[in-house]
Amino acid sequence: MNKLNFKLLLFFALVATVMSCKKKGCTDPLALNYDSKAEKNENCEYANYTVPATYAFTDANDSSTVSYGGQTDRMDMLSTIVKYLKTANGTGASGTNAQLDELRLHNMYSNDSYTWDTTYYSESPFDMNNQPTKDLESKTAGSPTIQQKFKDWMTQAANASSMNTNTGYFQDSSGKEWTQLIEKGLMGACFAFQITENYLTDTKIGTGVNNLTPAAGKFYTLMEHHWDEGYGYFTDAIDYPISGTNRFWGKYTNKSYMGDIGENIATAFRTGRAAITASRLAGGNGLDYHADVLAQRDIIKNEVYKMAAGMAIHYLYDTQTQVDGGASQNSINHSMSEAYAFMFGLHTLNGGVWESSIAGMLDAIDLDFEGYTANETAIEADIAAIAALAGITNPSSFQ
Repeated sequence: MNKLNFKLLLFFALVATVMSCKKKGCTDPLALNYDSKAEKNENCEYANYTVPATYAFTDANDSSTVSYGGQTDRMDMLSTIVKYLKTANGTGASGTNAQLDELRLHNMYSNDSYTWDTTYYSESPFDMNNQPTKDLESKTAGSPTIQQKFKDWMTQAANASSMNTNTGYFQDSSGKEWTQLIEKGLMGACFAFQITENYLTDTKIGTGVNNLTPAAGKFYTLMEHHWDEGYGYFTDAIDYPISGTNRFWGKYTNKSYMGDIGENIATAFRTGRAAITASRLAGGNGLDYHADVLAQRDIIKNEVYKMAAGMAIHYLYDTQTQVDGGASQNSINHSMSEAYAFMFGLHTLNGGVWESSIAGMLDAIDLDFEGYTANETAIEADIAAIAALAGITNPSSFQ
């Protein structure tokens, strides 16, 4: 082994050691055992209630009060759509250059006149006797304009697929890859949007929401259920990250470059739900620990914003890596399409505060998509701008 290789190995070993030596402890100031020096959240203790290791909660009769089946259905729908879109890829990207059907894609998105099965997504739970009643379209960003944008991408993909002979990823003439625009775009504009802009708002978990009486025919209160629905858009597993890391946000927040973001989100969801359940069981107005709930809500929202921004930043860096490594333009476009899609989703978050800033970046990219991939100065500027919006002080950590 030459000296250079030895020095590189030593450097990376030292980096790994430093990264693994974060001080563990409780980072929540509201907890009984808060440790101001802790960097990695673990084992917080609260007065009169405990936080379980998994997302499992029961009522006084030990009946489960957790329910987020509708969110799992939407994940299964998007998984099916993505698998279908990928059939239009060339053989070099695990596709068959299949021709896509515009109406089928639109019906999948709206869950209108479409029969779900395992044709495209082998793990789908749907069959003739088990058809979902939920849809993705109405949950996308609360905006008909943005919903139409996704339908337009589906239409463009279907129209172009009849002439597609590319051996790689299926992309438009500018270089954008429709599969990535739709999948990663909906991860932000639908899944992340529903967490931060809907289910964790005061309308859904505020003091005016019932947390004493179960909803008709259910074991959960409305506040419990709304919190669960937010969690369900993050992962479909109660034991994340032991499982639930195979798709969408559960998959990407489990990447090493995402640091503790996924774990922080899961912990805050469990802690907030424990506070909601304890408040319900305590009786009174069902709000005894509501301050804890709102504190965890704020943690989740901040981490979700960093999650969405971090993924955009990661794929901007990945685009640079592809260019520097001499990858094909098709492969470069693949990474850039992921960055673009995460940016598109990001512009729907934070109450629209970021909309104009991100939209300006996207408009500039649209002028010359492939040209932008080779513009290191523009990419670095957008990375810095996205990081500043989300409060990320070390964007290079997302490489």
